[in-house]
Amino acid sequence: MKNEMIDFDRNFPRYEDYPSEVPIWCLTPETPRVIHRFFDTSPLSPSGRYLAVFQLPEKDDFPRPGDRCGIFVVDLETGTEKQVWETAGWEFQLGANLNWGRSDHELIFNDVDTSLWEPHTVVLDPLSGSHRKLPGSVYHVSPDGRTIASANLTAMRRTQGGYGVVVPDERVPYYHGTTPDDGVWLTDIATGEHRLLISIRDAEAAVSAKRKREYADSEVYAFHTKWSPKGDRLMFSLRFFPDEGGHRFRAMNFWAEKLRYDVFSLKPDGSDLQLAIPAEEWDKLGHHTNWRNDGSGFTMNLNLFRQGMRICQCDLDGGNLKPIGDFVGSGHPSFHRNGRWGVTDCYRFENFTAPDGSVPLRFFDLKEMTERALTRLQTRTEGDCREVDFRLDPHPVWCDDFNLLIFNAIWHGSRRVLAADMRKFQSC
Repeated sequence: MKNEMIDFDRNFPRYEDYPSEVPIWCLTPETPRVIHRFFDTSPLSPSGRYLAVFQLPEKDDFPRPGDRCGIFVVDLETGTEKQVWETAGWEFQLGANLNWGRSDHELIFNDVDTSLWEPHTVVLDPLSGSHRKLPGSVYHVSPDGRTIASANLTAMRRTQGGYGVVVPDERVPYYHGTTPDDGVWLTDIATGEHRLLISIRDAEAAVSAKRKREYADSEVYAFHTKWSPKGDRLMFSLRFFPDEGGHRFRAMNFWAEKLRYDVFSLKPDGSDLQLAIPAEEWDKLGHHTNWRNDGSGFTMNLNLFRQGMRICQCDLDGGNLKPIGDFVGSGHPSFHRNGRWGVTDCYRFENFTAPDGSVPLRFFDLKEMTERALTRLQTRTEGDCREVDFRLDPHPVWCDDFNLLIFNAIWHGSRRVLAADMRKFQSC
């Protein structure tokens, strides 16, 4: 794909459920119940030949400790789909956090040693089957494929389900106030060196005395951890809520009004810690922080003026917080490196949902300040009427040097992974 795009029509069916502005294919026609990882990580291997996806269980239900699901790799040249691993390290939204390393021979994801109930990272060669086990877990791999960044995935379920790994409740960390022993971890993929980059307590250096007092009376956990596009900074969030003595799980589901967020960034050597988006902004309601396409700051959905969600941006230090045009905020926004094009999906509860339940794949032109729908998608799952954890987020992500957009959708009655040909926008 680095030189010429694969002829998807040779092996994959066209998506024709709704009219589309660009060609779209289903890349997983033979394997149901699959998702890619997230809107900030390409599921394509470095050569562009292989697609990594995670298969969820047949029934939408909360994973139990030790439950295993399959990891599949699709050869886009031949159309073959193959299960390459079965893992106990997953949840419903991000699966096993599939990331690629430096080559097609490094597929990186989470598993759990159920004899000890400890998560670990697997570095698998999906072509030969050889693998290595590394300490710690994986959330996001650096752009150069060399370094893993992750918060403690066993603790994530304290604040929200879907993003970490599941171990027995009694093995889930509980932190009263800030801890010096946990936070954001880095793992060198080549050597296996595993170290704490910044502790949750260390992050107090960037907050006010008032926030420190609030942390002291709260349970505080690290959550999303993301490399910048150039790999020269890391973003991480702290989530905190009034101390419940370790009895509360999935606070977002049942105690959302009490759950608060601070978003920080720092350099990979631990220097230049900055509080970018404080909880006072998130209290206005917002979600899904991501890096600007050039790494100079952040984008997010935020009800900045308390008049409705907008797509916003700010600098690394939180300065110049403002809307991007007049675009209504929804889903998971991200932007083309040329600065002109943006894309996001929608939740079914947002105002973009049509009477038939479909949602648009929204596409923005920042030059003309206009938007249109690339297509529409069905995202209703059997389980999301019971629990928000079982929803299907499209998570559109730019891939193959921005030639493709890959996303999740319901196709032929099941979760599938689709790809849209975006080459027509490259020269604009």
